[in-house]
Amino acid sequence: MLMLVSPSCWFQPRRRPRVHQRWRPKTCARLTLLVTFVFALTATALVSKQARGQITDPQVALFPDPTKYARGLFVEAETGGTTFFGPVRTHLDPGFALGGRAGYDLARFFAVQVHLLGSTHLTAFTDEPHGQQLLQLYRALGEARFTLRAQSWGVIAQGGAGLAHTSTNVLQLAGLNRYRNSLAAGGGLGVDYHTLSRHVAVGLRADAYYLRDLAKSTDLTVAIYLRYTF
Repeated sequence: MLMLVSPSCWFQPRRRPRVHQRWRPKTCARLTLLVTFVFALTATALVSKQARGQITDPQVALFPDPTKYARGLFVEAETGGTTFFGPVRTHLDPGFALGGRAGYDLARFFAVQVHLLGSTHLTAFTDEPHGQQLLQLYRALGEARFTLRAQSWGVIAQGGAGLAHTSTNVLQLAGLNRYRNSLAAGGGLGVDYHTLSRHVAVGLRADAYYLRDLAKSTDLTVAIYLRYTF
């Protein structure tokens, strides 16, 4: 009985099912493609993120730094209009105003300045011979200015005292004042915008000053201005 069985069968290795030989190469290829795709996708995302960071970072420099604004000696020019409140309101029409300031920044938020302002008005007296005449009102004031700033924009508050002077005695003839000179005191508020230049700023301001010897009236000036700091 032993001779009926081939001896080669005792040493013949067991073959694995052919299905495994067919699937193994395909599985490895698919796994390789999947890993390559994930790696490429991750690398692309990292490079894209770095590129976006490099593009957006320079935009921060577009916002001005208030600490780098010029500070010290400055000059300022202004133009606007002036009107009155009080007894002289019915006798002096609103007029054109032109003025300037010069001062020094003692700190980023505080400055002292000299203010010169002149305005031209037309008198309004219906029953008097001195109606429809031109009158100039001049002011010379010493002021202090405070500034609260957030980047380019700022809010200013200022005030001071000085003298006012009328160019003619027409108001004296009308009995509105005894002297052509008057004590002036008051202040105002404004909005200040500092340009990208560290030296230049512009703004809008309203100032009201009490004129004691001008029939105890008050003048109001609204003006735009340009300031240059050296």
